[in-house]
Amino acid sequence: MSDKKPLFKPPYDIKDVSALFGIVALFLIITAVLGNDLFGIFQENINFG
Repeated sequence: MSDKKPLFKPPYDIKDVSALFGIVALFLIITAVLGNDLFGIFQENINFG
């Protein structure tokens, strides 16, 4: 198993980088939308004064 090549070697493959960036961006967008919706429900249900 010593001949296993690393996933990200210094001349980075643009496909690897763009796939990783796309996954992270999609995850952040989904969590932002869900978090915003949940916080809106939370604000409607709890009286802050």
